[in-house]
Amino acid sequence: MRATSRPVAATLLPALLVLGLSGCAEPSLPSEPATPEAEAPTETPTPEPDRAELVAMVGELVGSLERARDLLIEAAEADDPDTASRAADQALAQLVVGLGDAEPEGRAVFPGVTSQERGGSGDADDALTLALTAASDAGGRLGDEVSDVLRDPLAGDLGSWQRDPAGLVELARQVGAADGDLDATEAAVLELPGEGTRAIAWAMLAADAQGADVATYAERGATHLDFALEALQAALGNGTSS
Repeated sequence: MRATSRPVAATLLPALLVLGLSGCAEPSLPSEPATPEAEAPTETPTPEPDRAELVAMVGELVGSLERARDLLIEAAEADDPDTASRAADQALAQLVVGLGDAEPEGRAVFPGVTSQERGGSGDADDALTLALTAASDAGGRLGDEVSDVLRDPLAGDLGSWQRDPAGLVELARQVGAADGDLDATEAAVLELPGEGTRAIAWAMLAADAQGADVATYAERGATHLDFALEALQAALGNGTSS
C-alpha cells in the first residue's frame, strides 16, 4: 500500500514559526560612542606686564625681609650691647614704616599707617601693600599663590594690617618679656597673627633687652622671618613654573 503524504501545511508550519520569531527579534543597535570627558578649563594666562610687575614687587618684599632677618642675626651675634641694640633697632625700621630710629634700606615690609592716613592706597610706601596690589592686578596662579602667602604665613591678619597697622604694632609691643620666663614669652608671641608680626615682637624685645637676652630674642625673630621667606620663595617658584 502506498504511504499517505503529510499535509504540506503541517510540514511548513514549524519552519514559518521559526522564521517569524526570528524576524520579530529586536535588531542589534550600534553602540553609542563614549562621551569624551569634559576638558578642564584652560587657565587664562597672566598678562606679561602684570606678571613682571608682581615678580618685581615680590622680589622687593623678599629683599626687605632678608635685610630685616640679617639685621636680627647681626644683633644676635654682636659682641657688644650697643652694636646689638643698634642692629635690632634697624631691623624694626626695616620691618615697619616709621618704627625704630633708623632708616630702612629700600622699603619697609609692613605699613605704619592706614591708607586713609597716607592719602590713598596709591601712596603706599611699604613692600607688603605694593606686593598685594600687584598680586591682585596680576591674577592667575601666580597672583593667587602670592596673595595666599602674604595672608598666611607672613601677615596672619592681612585685613588688620591694612585697616589698623598701628594697632597690630601695639599688640606686638604689649607682649613684653614675661619676667625672664622665655617659655611664657614664646607662648605670648605665638598668639600673635603671622610670622611677620611675631618677628616684630621679638625685634622689639631684642631692641629693649640687655646682655644675653638680646641674642635670644633676635634669633627667634630671625627664625620667624625665615619661615615667611621660605613660603614666599616657594609661591614665586610655583607660580612662575606654570
